[in-house]
Amino acid sequence: VSSAHEEWDRVLGYAMQSYGIFYGILLALIAVSVYENFQRVSVVVLDEASALSTFYRAVSAYPAPLGEELQEQLRVYTQNVIALDWPLQAKDIIPAYGNDQVDSIQAMLLAYEPTSGGQQALHQQTVGLYFDFVESRRARLDETKLALPPLLWVLVAVGAILNALMLALVEARNLRVHLIMSGLIAVFVALLIFVTAAMDPPYAGFLNVPPEPFQNLLDQVMT
Repeated sequence: VSSAHEEWDRVLGYAMQSYGIFYGILLALIAVSVYENFQRVSVVVLDEASALSTFYRAVSAYPAPLGEELQEQLRVYTQNVIALDWPLQAKDIIPAYGNDQVDSIQAMLLAYEPTSGGQQALHQQTVGLYFDFVESRRARLDETKLALPPLLWVLVAVGAILNALMLALVEARNLRVHLIMSGLIAVFVALLIFVTAAMDPPYAGFLNVPPEPFQNLLDQVMT
């Protein structure tokens, strides 16, 4: 019987060692991928807020009433991003209503006819800033549905179950030590999966990307 137990422990030890390596690599790769997605979306959001801030300051140099009207349009756009875009993106829905507002800003901007060389230079620069803003906005909207494939999460869940089963199959003379060891491993794996899942997807996860750059822009620049 002792020999059979030793053989069982030896085979199970090899199996757990191999399994632990592969499952650990899988969790590490998924965690890194989710974190990189989260950071990428954070940068995209910050880029749009920065482009919007620069564009807002540029249109302030336009003559009245065009300058004030453009700034008001941009102020309303920023408020809508916070109040309307973020709740929709948290539901994996790409907001579409803002397209009309952006088109309206473009029409107002391109309808302006400069009357001097200085105004012409300013207008050309501002048009370029507008298209930078549009590009940044499109990048933010394109990342709305960014998330890991569901099949990978199924693989993680199955792996966690197998991990628990393998720990339960270990024959230990001291039950308390076995439970403590198994519990520590299970808690660590569970925390790693929880933190990873909390950031996926970046807009809808428990630890989602907030619209803080737009709120700061509204409070500090567009007041």
